[in-house]
Amino acid sequence: MDAMLKGINRAWTVGQRVTVDESMIRYMGRAVEYVQYMPAKPIKHGIKVYAMCCAVSGIMIAWNVYTGAKEGVVNSTTKICADLAKQANIHNQQGCILYTDNYYTSVKLARYFFEEFGWTITGTYAPTDKNSRADYDFPFLRLSRGARDSVKRGWFREAVLEMKTMTGKKYYIQATTWRDKKQVCFLSTNEVGFSDGMTVKRHTKKREKRDTIDAPRAQQDYSQFFNAVDRNDRDSSDYSTTIRTNRYYLRIFCWALDRIIHALYVIVCELHKRSTTERLGGEWPEYWSLYMDKNGGRRKFQIDLGIALMNYGIELDWDGDKESQRPRWMRQSEFVPCDCEKCFFCLHGLTTGIAHPKNERVMIEYACGSRRRTNKCSSERVLLKKKNGDDMVNSAYCRMCYRKQDNDEIETEVKKSRCRKSKFGCVQCKEPICDSCWPKYDKHKTKVD
Repeated sequence: MDAMLKGINRAWTVGQRVTVDESMIRYMGRAVEYVQYMPAKPIKHGIKVYAMCCAVSGIMIAWNVYTGAKEGVVNSTTKICADLAKQANIHNQQGCILYTDNYYTSVKLARYFFEEFGWTITGTYAPTDKNSRADYDFPFLRLSRGARDSVKRGWFREAVLEMKTMTGKKYYIQATTWRDKKQVCFLSTNEVGFSDGMTVKRHTKKREKRDTIDAPRAQQDYSQFFNAVDRNDRDSSDYSTTIRTNRYYLRIFCWALDRIIHALYVIVCELHKRSTTERLGGEWPEYWSLYMDKNGGRRKFQIDLGIALMNYGIELDWDGDKESQRPRWMRQSEFVPCDCEKCFFCLHGLTTGIAHPKNERVMIEYACGSRRRTNKCSSERVLLKKKNGDDMVNSAYCRMCYRKQDNDEIETEVKKSRCRKSKFGCVQCKEPICDSCWPKYDKHKTKVD
């Protein structure tokens, strides 16, 4: 465990870059009155949570459940972000960078975090038609439709606001307006300076390749590190341990458990990825490579973690040696046959091992290059049947004779007329094969000669 913690510290500096956004807990009951509907989220109906995540690893480090508006309670966006930073105990780490969307971003937030915590921010800003006539307004207004259409895609303007702390130290807040598909505004104290030579690629209508357009510096910084909470939302929607219940506190508990499992998965994948290039203080199992697969790796990790936790729980009550010490909650008769080689009973040799797994379908490659997914084929020719179960009335052309004719210039009907006829063939492939071609039709090999 110490080696793993050392590896985590070398892999990331958790809390150096953080993202604040809303997350959702799936819930559709009526026990609470603060259920929200957010159509842009993967979980659209449920309990809203203010979450702070590490922008690099995606691990959630602080969260707070939204319980509705209350009298006498101030729920300003500045207070929400400050409370999350204090809850994560990283508010004293100067030099951190906060990424927010247009719901949280404001000049007030940038000033507060720089002067109180020594943090910088980068976030999107929602432009307005008119300024609120308050101090330190955002210098750019919303473009009219005519003004927006008159400038090309990639046009941007930047302005810098000079600020002073209570001690007289100067710092700068940079405001940017950018013409993408629509007008996008950024507010940043992280990287202040003119964005020269920055570009991004965007799709346009009726063009296969993406066009390269100019972009401000804040856009690249924001797009790279803001999606940490979105990754957690997608993981919570796709892989959940939530039970079907209307008890909201159980939903919140299962959601918090899902975030812990996601953090473990991210740590395991990162340690395995870096173990080949860096020495992180420990030897990691080779089967961790299965979890790196984007198609099913996360699911395999959760299944293996559940089996490991169940094995650990059983070992606390029974070591698997003496039958007399078998706990009462466990099945007292013979164990169910199993050959998974992962559970407690298979590892201790308590199961019979006479299980009946499903037949795996094998991929067969024919000489012509075509492939078919099938079970083990028959070694003898059998009379083929139709889909309704009746025997074939007329003979069909031999598929092997057809594949031997590699000339693509010959028409299909001409090729079929040159083939032999047969009613017999492979029972699994459902292909008619003649007597002369059957010896070469060996499906137990990966390729047919």
